[in-house]
Amino acid sequence: MTVVDWHLIRHAPVRAAQEKLYQSADEPADLSDTANLDRLCGHLPQGAQWFSSPLARARTTAEALAARMEVRPEITTDDRLREQDFGDWFGLSFADLWREIKDLPPHNWSILAADSQPPGGESFLSVWNRVGEFIDHFNAVENKKSRIIVSHAGVIRAMIGHILAMSPDRALGFALDPLSLTHLQYSDRDYRGGQWRLVKMNETFGE
Repeated sequence: MTVVDWHLIRHAPVRAAQEKLYQSADEPADLSDTANLDRLCGHLPQGAQWFSSPLARARTTAEALAARMEVRPEITTDDRLREQDFGDWFGLSFADLWREIKDLPPHNWSILAADSQPPGGESFLSVWNRVGEFIDHFNAVENKKSRIIVSHAGVIRAMIGHILAMSPDRALGFALDPLSLTHLQYSDRDYRGGQWRLVKMNETFGE
């Protein structure tokens, strides 16, 4: 039996993210907590295959981590690892956002239900579908190296939801902090218990 490790990392924090939605789809990351980056890097395997969302906050986080590895890896960006696009709602305060969403189907743990689509943007269901394509594609690849994926909370929620055979709305309930590490394992044998397991989720390394 061959087991492949998948290490999922949410990007470093984005300033002012708690007061409103990100100002745009492609906001920069705050990489000033170098000690946290050092500690996280110590939990990553050498010789892995690296992937990143093309968005700046994920890509620069991946580059900062890769620079700390013994042998600096190449990083492949993949558009399927982008965060959900909130379209016309970027930059809104949460008070203004509430006026936009108050009549939409409610969700306990997310501002939107999985099938709700912002004007000019996309639904979490769209993220779910492209993340599923990414997982299926790289499970079919013969390369058995560990995979390190630097991406976004929504993308990581979708990955966990896929491997646990959850609904998209249930997967939206996972809490994922910036610079957190989630570890999955995939087996090439389809025995009882399935081919995937969740080893750990949302592990952080700040002081």
